[in-house]
Amino acid sequence: MSYKKVFFLSLTALSIFTACNKDKENISSSTPSNQNITLRVSWWGGDDRHKKTIEALKLFEEKYPNIKIKSEYGGWQGWQEKITTQMAGDMAADLIQINWNWINIFSKNGDGFYNLNDLSTTLDLNQYDKNILEQCVINNKLNAIPYGVAGRVFLYNKTTYDKVGLPLPKSFQDIVTSTQIMKEKLGPDYFGFESDYYGALLLMLYKLEQETGKPFIVNNKVAYSQQELKNAADFYLNLVNTKTIPSLEDRAAAGNIQLDQHPSWIVGKFGGTYEWDSASLKWRDSLEEGQELVVGEYPKDFGLHKSGFSKVSMAFAINKNTKYPKETAELLNFLISDPEAVKILGVSRGIPANTSAVTTLKENNLLDSFILEANNKVIDFAGKGIHPLFEHKQLHVALKDIIDKLGYKQLSPEDASNQIINVTNEFLKENN
Repeated sequence: MSYKKVFFLSLTALSIFTACNKDKENISSSTPSNQNITLRVSWWGGDDRHKKTIEALKLFEEKYPNIKIKSEYGGWQGWQEKITTQMAGDMAADLIQINWNWINIFSKNGDGFYNLNDLSTTLDLNQYDKNILEQCVINNKLNAIPYGVAGRVFLYNKTTYDKVGLPLPKSFQDIVTSTQIMKEKLGPDYFGFESDYYGALLLMLYKLEQETGKPFIVNNKVAYSQQELKNAADFYLNLVNTKTIPSLEDRAAAGNIQLDQHPSWIVGKFGGTYEWDSASLKWRDSLEEGQELVVGEYPKDFGLHKSGFSKVSMAFAINKNTKYPKETAELLNFLISDPEAVKILGVSRGIPANTSAVTTLKENNLLDSFILEANNKVIDFAGKGIHPLFEHKQLHVALKDIIDKLGYKQLSPEDASNQIINVTNEFLKENN
């Protein structure tokens, strides 16, 4: 072989080797440490979250003077539509706060966001339970870091139960029995529990998973039979018919207001609710002075299976097309684990899933014991989780319509159960 051919083949091999390692170079050293760059960060939330996130980002800029942060934030209303437009037009921020189900919407095959496994030398993934991380994996690609786990807990107004000399309920039968005593001693407008249409659906699913050990959707179809769903609908209607919980019609009489702002809740005429642990402080603080809210036990009337409704509350994803993957990963790792950042952020996004962050919050007395108890109970009694499409707006609207009609007695339990199965299965068929 001639010298020229050998030289040519060597250059070709060198070119191939260089191309193959280009991505690794971009990850490990995407830009010189002294080069000035700008990273965009987007999130939704309320004023408290906005204020604390901006403060943490300023601290990051102080520690990394060559990196400037452009913050993009707002309220929840219309936020998903905004992100959908950005994702479609390749205009999304470098670091994006996402709802857990957005992974399925924007990354069905696992390619919609940056694979964070490729950034594991920068991100400390050892601070997370593997089962929680797994909920953000598609096709072996880690699409996001879960910020925390949220779920529904049973909250009871201890003051109301104390008024009639009753212990806090430990079963649904206890709630039914307690309500009758409340009505006799305090008046007919007292209820042992309360629920809106979504809570009604979740109570039905709570019963079903505890009985069967199966979540609502398995293998992209409803896991329950028509008879099982009918029985769950009967269970909900029995709570209404015994006036253990107010009917949807009764609840609507107060107008279109937030559940925690319902007058009967504020004064203690509703004895309990099944609500998000992350919102438990809101429910506690909305009670008038002198009322005491406590975290109750999960009822176990129906079986041995754990059936608490839980999910990854929210997550952080990195834009797959970011020019600065390593720096964005440094920013993400800073927000979820840096002690000073963690102290600033507190529980503005709920209790973190990052174990080092929880330790930091505990050591600095920044975890309210009430919300910590609620979150611990969620994790301890969590069912098998939800399908990524369960909270999709289209399905949510369709199921709301069915439960509304069931609650207003415009649908029988038989018809409602059939419609739940048919509507859900058809939606899943169209969107998978």
